Amino acid sequence: MLKQSKPLIATVVATMALSFGVGTTGVSASKLDDLQNQQQQIEQKKNELNRGIQEKSSTIKANSEKKDKLLAQIRDLHGKIETKQNEIAKLEQEIQTTKAEIEALRASIKELEQKIADRDALLRDRVRAMQVTGGSASYVDVLLGANSFSEFIDRVSAVNTLREADRQIIAEQKADKATLEDQKNQVESKLATQEENKKKLEAAKAELDRQKKDLNGLVEHLEAEQQRLEKEQASLETEYSEAHEMSDELKQQIVAEQERIAVIARKAEEERKRKEAEARKQAAAAAASEQAESNRKAATSSKPASAGNTVAHTSAPAPAVSGGTWTRPAAGRITSTFGPRDLSWASSNHQGVDIANATGTPIVAAGNGIVSRAGSHPTLGNYIMITHSVNGKTMTTVYGHLSAIGTSQGAQVSKGQQIGRMGSTGRSSGPHLHFEVHIGNFGNPVNPMLYVPL
Repeated sequence: MLKQSKPLIATVVATMALSFGVGTTGVSASKLDDLQNQQQQIEQKKNELNRGIQEKSSTIKANSEKKDKLLAQIRDLHGKIETKQNEIAKLEQEIQTTKAEIEALRASIKELEQKIADRDALLRDRVRAMQVTGGSASYVDVLLGANSFSEFIDRVSAVNTLREADRQIIAEQKADKATLEDQKNQVESKLATQEENKKKLEAAKAELDRQKKDLNGLVEHLEAEQQRLEKEQASLETEYSEAHEMSDELKQQIVAEQERIAVIARKAEEERKRKEAEARKQAAAAAASEQAESNRKAATSSKPASAGNTVAHTSAPAPAVSGGTWTRPAAGRITSTFGPRDLSWASSNHQGVDIANATGTPIVAAGNGIVSRAGSHPTLGNYIMITHSVNGKTMTTVYGHLSAIGTSQGAQVSKGQQIGRMGSTGRSSGPHLHFEVHIGNFGNPVNPMLYVPL
């Protein structure tokens, strides 16, 4: 974990800081390499942490959206449950009303039943009386017992009235019995229907309550998961913050070391110029002495024999060293310039100039300086980085895709001095030199053609 590695990195940084203190005479470019490797590891860790943070954030967002949907379903269920509850309450009220109607009807039924019972008694009495008197013959006796025609008419009217009353009683008895049966059936049917509807509503409400309970459980699970994810995200963000702090700390150390190398390069350049001035002074004195000797021996002077120096030959010659601050780093043709380019296999933003030639072509330092890095890179292949001091200002040159490196970190090199050979290492389509110029320390590329005679 980064929390555990922070003290270790801090210790490394502190150790390096002590090793870079005042009084150090060597360039120690490997220290810069170590710092940059440490920074690269931390940057990789930061990228991993950032990906983890983004993944947690996406998961949290997805969980939040899922929870919102569940909460919307719960709100919908709340509405449905409330509707069912209202329907149940309304039905319960109707049941109570129906029961009250039944109670009232029961009182009416009792009265009706009493009426029917009374009529039944009356009818039974009438039947018994008819049986005792001989049935319908008694009506004839009543009519024949009249003393006058007027009384006969009265008795006929009375008999008809009694017969009509009997028929009416029987009709009412039938109607009341039918009404009683119908009312009983209606009330009982209505009550049964209401009770059945109540059971259905209660079952529907129970199902809604079960669904709500299930959804509540899912929401609680999502909320717990959300809390866990947010806690993990906060932990990752804390680690990222710590890694960022350590990265900034290492960057400061790297800048400080690059500046220290630049100071050494500046002093080396000043020393070189001093030595060149001294050499020119001595050469001038020697030339004056030789001229005097030449004048004295003018009559007998002869052309000196040429020195037998051995010159190494390669498949391609080293470039001629030009005057001024900079010289061309390799012989060959320019195949790609600085800036945007349309290549599927290489960077679309070319930060340097490519010079193509045969493998093994000598590569020389474009200017006087200190080798700040020399090693291998997945893209640049074998490469060299040189820190220069030009009129008190720092500049950096980079030489990539080398087949061989002929110098080392911390070495002091001169303009035109061979430092390696051309190759096709790293990400390359053929033998060539990838050459970069940076203002200040590495990371600020400019067009090399604006500074170096290419």
